[in-house]
This record gives sequence, C-alpha cells and structure tokens, in this order.
Amino acid sequence: MKKIFLFTVAIATMTLTSCGLSKQTTQNTISASKSVSVNPFGETYNAPITGYNTNDESFGALGIAYGSRFRIAELQSLAMTNAQNMIRQQMAHAYKGAINDYMNAVGNNNGTDIESKIERAGTQLINTMVNEVKNSSEPKFSGIDEKGNMTVYIGIRISKKEFISRVADNISNDEELKIRFKEDQFRKSMAQEFEKFKDNK
Repeated sequence: MKKIFLFTVAIATMTLTSCGLSKQTTQNTISASKSVSVNPFGETYNAPITGYNTNDESFGALGIAYGSRFRIAELQSLAMTNAQNMIRQQMAHAYKGAINDYMNAVGNNNGTDIESKIERAGTQLINTMVNEVKNSSEPKFSGIDEKGNMTVYIGIRISKKEFISRVADNISNDEELKIRFKEDQFRKSMAQEFEKFKDNK
C-alpha cells in the first residue's frame, strides 16, 4: 500500500521532501500556476496556490495532502484536516491575544475566574466553526507523477467578523458571566487584535 504524506503549509517558507524529491512553498507569496501534467480530475496546478492568506476580513489556511491517485477521497479528507488544524491554531492564538487586551482594559475586579470562562467559551466556538467550515473553493490537484502520486490542495476561510459576533453573543447570554461582562469593550479588543493578526503582504 502506498504511503500518504500530509504536508503542512505554514506562514514561513518550508521545504517539503518526499522520496528524494523536494518542494518549497511560501504561503505569503502564493500565486496559482497550472501544470502541464494531466490528471483525470480536471485542471492541474503546481504549488504555490493563491488566495488563502489570513487578511483583514478572515482567517485563511491551505491544506495539502500527497499520495496515490487511487485514494483521492482520502487525500481530500487529509488536506481538509490539515487546513482545519492550521486555521484553528491561528484563531486560538488571535483570540488569546484579544482576551489579554480585554482583561488589561477592564482589570481584575470582575473576578479571577472570568478570564478562563471567556477563554473556554471562545475555544468551544473555534472548534464549532472549524468543524462547520467548508472548503472555500473546489479542491485543486497537481499532475500525476512517475510514481502514480499526486498532491491535493484545499483552502478554507473563516470570517473574523462572524467569529467576534458569535462569541460575544454567547458570552453575553451566559447567566453567570453577563453581569460581569463588558461586551462593548470585549468586541473592541477582539476587533483590534484580529486586525493585527494577518499575513504580511
């Protein structure tokens, strides 16, 4: 049985090596290019692939999976899982920064437990939204190499505005938290932190 390789696309440049072959991709300098190779799944593409940077409006990630062309469904599932893991990490990092900004703004007079409860509410929503996400466009495929393998690319996006709205609504509707929760300040802290969290142009 042929091995399936799952490659992680990160913001920094990484060299991906498999069976003596190497590929290099930089997410921040992505530009789509069609391959001269052919495959039975439609147009073919070579890395890098465009359009899934984290920007002002949304978090974005590109998942990649490499393996046998006869296991295309599994490759698509692996590429999606890869993209979901990356976007989950981005959102968790940005949300943690927003919580820190919020707590610095309102102080600790509201109780020592509120920060952990707000963080838990956000973590739960991040997982929900990541599980809900669909690929933002149709999967893209490389040509088939001499070993009969190919690469699948799947890009996803999650709206920053939607996440801010949903997590603020969830917390403000919590009977235990809403008395101590300053929603306007929370939304402001979230928007400011998320604005800073984007890929370099």
